[in-house]
Amino acid sequence: MSRSLPLSVIVYARNSSATLGAVLGAIRASDLPRESYEIIVVDDSSADSSVVIAARHADTVVKLSGKGSGPAYSRNRGVELARGQVVAFVDPDVVVQRDTLTRMLAILADHPDVDAVSASRDDNSGARNFVSQYWNLLLRFGEQRYAGRCAQFAPGCGAVRRRTFLSAGMYDEWRFATACLEGVELGERLLGAGSSVLLNSELNVTHLKEWDLGQVCQEVWRRSNLLARSLGYSRISVLAPSDVVFTLGRTLVTAAAVLVTLMLAAAFVPPPRIGAEAALALLVLLVTNLQVHRYYAKARGIGFAAMSAPIHVLIQGVAAAALCTGWSLRHLMGDVSPDATTQAYSEVGLEIWPPIPRRFR
Repeated sequence: MSRSLPLSVIVYARNSSATLGAVLGAIRASDLPRESYEIIVVDDSSADSSVVIAARHADTVVKLSGKGSGPAYSRNRGVELARGQVVAFVDPDVVVQRDTLTRMLAILADHPDVDAVSASRDDNSGARNFVSQYWNLLLRFGEQRYAGRCAQFAPGCGAVRRRTFLSAGMYDEWRFATACLEGVELGERLLGAGSSVLLNSELNVTHLKEWDLGQVCQEVWRRSNLLARSLGYSRISVLAPSDVVFTLGRTLVTAAAVLVTLMLAAAFVPPPRIGAEAALALLVLLVTNLQVHRYYAKARGIGFAAMSAPIHVLIQGVAAAALCTGWSLRHLMGDVSPDATTQAYSEVGLEIWPPIPRRFR
């Protein structure tokens, strides 16, 4: 039987050659003794040189075949091979600091009541383009404001006791075929099982991914839709208030109420009214999001905050539309159902859920 280790670091990779070398190099540069941890890279059917890069740094490289299985499936396969008492998940575009892994292990060792700990993104996260900077600051705003014990287990860089992870049923593979809210859903199950999850605002890592406006809108749509249809917006907002959907959604009700009042008042104003109503609507959205814009101004200056305002209005609209769509689909069609095999296993009853789909070679 293989000797147990204090830590296994699992890195999910899919066409990640642009950043994977820097990510794995940062892990290898950790101040942990090299013999105290292992690096497992699970390559999800990459078409680039990710496997070659992984082989230069990792102790174990798992190459999955097919069209792509998603991060939840891939991370679970890495845990099955892991020897660590603690497993840490690091995304292929997240660079840890020299002491990140050491501090995570220290938190788990010093606090037996804590079963999982996540790092938040630092001020330097994001590529240099404007949208990446805007998006990463928005995510950081929620992480810094609502850090603490919650259901926010960030797979970007998070560590969990292996036995706790296995007993909770691992990542939900059928619901999360793409990266989305799998960490929040896992955190919710951990809390439900009596475990404690900590989002630590003092543990910072650097996210390297470059975002464009279309990708941000798609991400907001997926997260908002899934929260409303499957996970439950109200319940998750209490358990994981730091998620970006809640940062966007908290002001929507207030803004809508103020806008309706103003529109009714504007009905008594003689024409032309369109310009005045549009100006009022924009003013309301700016005022209700004042805390976010102040954060942008403090981090990047007033010019950055002013330029971010129209983007923020846009993605708030996307979030609102996705939430309404998710709620409608839930009431009309119900939640998304797993495949027939998964449903059959659930009817039998298992100690670990969800069941782990196996692939035969």
